[in-house]
Amino acid sequence: MSLNWKEQTIVITGAYGGLGKVLCKQLSSLGCQLIICGRDDSQLRDLKMTLSVDTTIVAGDVSTESFAVDLQKLLSDIKTDGHILINNAAISDTHLLQDQSVDKIKQMLDINLLAPMLLSKHLMPWLHSAKTAKIINIGSTFGAIGYPGFSGYCASKFGLRGFSQALGRELSDTNIEVQYLAPRAIATTINSDKVNELNQKLKSNVDTPEQIAPLIIKAIEKGNAEKFFGFPEKFFAKINGLFPNIVSGSINKELPIIKKTLK
Repeated sequence: MSLNWKEQTIVITGAYGGLGKVLCKQLSSLGCQLIICGRDDSQLRDLKMTLSVDTTIVAGDVSTESFAVDLQKLLSDIKTDGHILINNAAISDTHLLQDQSVDKIKQMLDINLLAPMLLSKHLMPWLHSAKTAKIINIGSTFGAIGYPGFSGYCASKFGLRGFSQALGRELSDTNIEVQYLAPRAIATTINSDKVNELNQKLKSNVDTPEQIAPLIIKAIEKGNAEKFFGFPEKFFAKINGLFPNIVSGSINKELPIIKKTLK
């Protein structure tokens, strides 16, 4: 589907994060109307100052139903030819499961999975009101490959992938498309020092937000229902779906390094 970006109103969560900030700036350069969302009002205001298009700030906890309801009310007066929801907000907490706090596990599931579900549900009337609409769920390679030390994060992204697939089929006879777009590791503050150390030890590929943002925008334009970015990670994701034991054998060789680094 060809997109006229100047006719799009885009809601994006996690707007001032590493990837979110770059996405907002690149979408702004395309002429979209933006509604930027996040917890910190001051960081949203700082981001707005860098954008060249009509931008609305919505500060709050995206994982709460009250946030989704308030956003729905705000959007009821905003109508353009195209409406897009980009569920980009995400957090990670990397520990072996036995060392991970229950609060952190719940927080990851709330922000990475529950928030996209609640926003998709409550913004459905607004999305249906446009000629064309999209729900873009920003996933991860770890939404297709279960990785030691990332069990909670993987669970949230596996869930987001399943949600995207099911909702996309549910809405296949409507004006709304659902896309699951999954980068590999990105160099942002979502990564702890231990994760950065682990990536270095394992010589993992790490992209910058500036590399990934244009690929996401291109995938949105093409309407890919599901897209993984980065080789060989996207290849491993396919292999894991068909022959998980092969991937397990490869990852198990790394397990001593993973456990030692994350302790």
